[in-house]
Amino acid sequence: LKRLLSFHAVSQVGYMVLGLGTGHPIGILGGLFHMLNNAVYKSDLFLMAGSVEDETGTVELDRLGGLARRLPVTFASGAVAALAISGVPPLNGFVSKWFVYQGVLARSSENGAVLIFLVVAVFGSALTLASFVKVLHSVFMGEAPAGLESTGRGRSVWRAVPMIVLAALCIGLGVFATSFV
Repeated sequence: LKRLLSFHAVSQVGYMVLGLGTGHPIGILGGLFHMLNNAVYKSDLFLMAGSVEDETGTVELDRLGGLARRLPVTFASGAVAALAISGVPPLNGFVSKWFVYQGVLARSSENGAVLIFLVVAVFGSALTLASFVKVLHSVFMGEAPAGLESTGRGRSVWRAVPMIVLAALCIGLGVFATSFV
């Protein structure tokens, strides 16, 4: 789980670089806003992974399952962050990616070949969504595998509060984006 989250950092940096690389004000704004958004939802996702590891002693996806009932706050906040990193509206990741897409479209009038970047970026978001659907299903849905014991340490209020705040930021920075940018 942690390795997958780390690999997603590469794709998210791609959106930041693409936005800045457009050289268009809306694309640059999108790239910079995506930096902030990435810090918010990725922090929530790593807290989710830490909570799961504290609860079960593992983050191996094939050894997890059925944790939604044991860790409802972790599941809910992780689901919001997963949707945000995937660019699902109205969350913060959607807004920053939308600005990046608009920057690319603005440059396409000068050079139509840049549209390939838009296609790749949208495809990347779809793949991100697919991978996080798999993660959420593997960790939180279905039956817990035999031998998956609970330590109870993943249910700390000190971990739940930051996850709730970060999930709320994913929502707030998306819904109220025009107030911030």
